Amino acid sequence: MTQSNNGYGMARRLGRKFGAILLSISVMGAALVAAPTEARAYDIDCKIILCLPAGFPGGCGDAYKTFIRRITATPPKPPIGFCAMGSVRDLEMDDEHPERMEVMFSVMDEARMERTLRSVKVEYFHSRQTCCSGRECEDQYPCTSTYFINGDGSNFRQTRIRGHHSGTKVGFTDLDGKSCIAGDSQSWVPPLRKCRQVSRDDEYCWTARPGYWQSNTTCAP
Repeated sequence: MTQSNNGYGMARRLGRKFGAILLSISVMGAALVAAPTEARAYDIDCKIILCLPAGFPGGCGDAYKTFIRRITATPPKPPIGFCAMGSVRDLEMDDEHPERMEVMFSVMDEARMERTLRSVKVEYFHSRQTCCSGRECEDQYPCTSTYFINGDGSNFRQTRIRGHHSGTKVGFTDLDGKSCIAGDSQSWVPPLRKCRQVSRDDEYCWTARPGYWQSNTTCAP
């Protein structure tokens, strides 16, 4: 991911604003040294929540890996887990608990963060293939087998989409209300071909521009 102290600093300032509700990233680091496995799970969930609005900037590598590992599990799991402090922390909620997000939102007094987390939609580009249409499959085109899942784990589906794509695309509304795409996804832009008629029956064609992989990221952490 793009390294940026400014984006990471924004995430940390946001964490301090939540106070007793969300852990700041600096506190997480100390807690991970001696905390049991259950506590470490909570800490990484808090770090995911703090890193995501900034597009997973520098210092958020472990949070991003956990986020992606959940999506690519079999079966896929919700990428956003449960992060809470105080009395609700003792609730044994895991990724499969159907009410974990609502409980977390009930103690979160930051409307912008809640809006961001509710808006998360993930596309995981699983494998590139060749698809076809027509009765005899005469129209062939590139396609990609893709997993779709919301941040809370809802609306999971798997389908093929047109074009070749790779990586993971994380779309969400940032804290300022703007649409943002994070992740490492890329899409293949085919070569640009041009042709010129050189005679009544012949034409000359050439590659005016080679194909290339284009990043889908729009966030600027």
